[in-house]
Parts: sequence; structure tokens; C-alpha cells
Amino acid sequence: MSLPLFMHAANIGFMLMFTVVVAPAVFKALSQKAAASYLRVLFPRLFMFGFTTSIIASISSLFDSEIQITVISAVIAVGFLFNAQILTPKINQFRDKSSAGVVGAEKIFARLHLFSVAIFGSQFFASLYLIISQIYFT
Repeated sequence: MSLPLFMHAANIGFMLMFTVVVAPAVFKALSQKAAASYLRVLFPRLFMFGFTTSIIASISSLFDSEIQITVISAVIAVGFLFNAQILTPKINQFRDKSSAGVVGAEKIFARLHLFSVAIFGSQFFASLYLIISQIYFT
């Protein structure tokens, strides 16, 4: 398996692990306040890990002249960076405002969170697509 595909397999693995194991366990084992505090620390690290694996895939596929993998990997990397640096702070800001009783903040929080989840899901399926397309169609 090539390095770019290995990096996308890593993406799929950590994203699946977070979605299926970590998130449900956090909400089951911790109080709402403790879970929120834990996830505020975890999410930026999770997204930066995804950024790192995706940028490695993008750069290494560039050297192999695999343009499709390069472009898709770069888009995935930008999504992780956007989630870490822009969306997550905004999500936290509106969660805090919602908790403080600011009218309309919960609705904005929910939209931003949904947008973040949509990006995450798209990244998962893009990584899966790259692996499947390289295994079965090349």
C-alpha cells in the first residue's frame, strides 16, 4: 500500500474510532460539563491529526504524480484545518452563549455543529473513496 493510501486508511481508522467508540463513551461516562471540557481539548487535536495525515498524503502523492489523490487529500486537509482553526472556536463560542442563555445562540451552535459534522463525514467518505478507487480501479 502506498503512503498516501496508508494515510487515508489512518484517517478512516481514527475517524471511525472517534465516532463509534470515543464519543459515545465520553457522553456515557462523563457528566455533561466534563464531557464538554474533554471534547474542547480533544477536537482541535483530532482535527490537527487529520490535517497532518492528509497533508502527508497530499505531498507524497504529488511526488508520485497522482493528481487526483493530491487534490482530494489537500481538500480533506483544508477541511480539517478549517474545522480546527475556525469552526471549533465558533462552535465553542456559541455553546457558551447558549449556556449563558443568549437568545438564538443554540440555533447557531446547532448549525455550526452540523456543518462540522458534515465536513467530517465528507472527509471520511473521500478517504474511503480514494482507497476503494485505487484498489479496484487502477
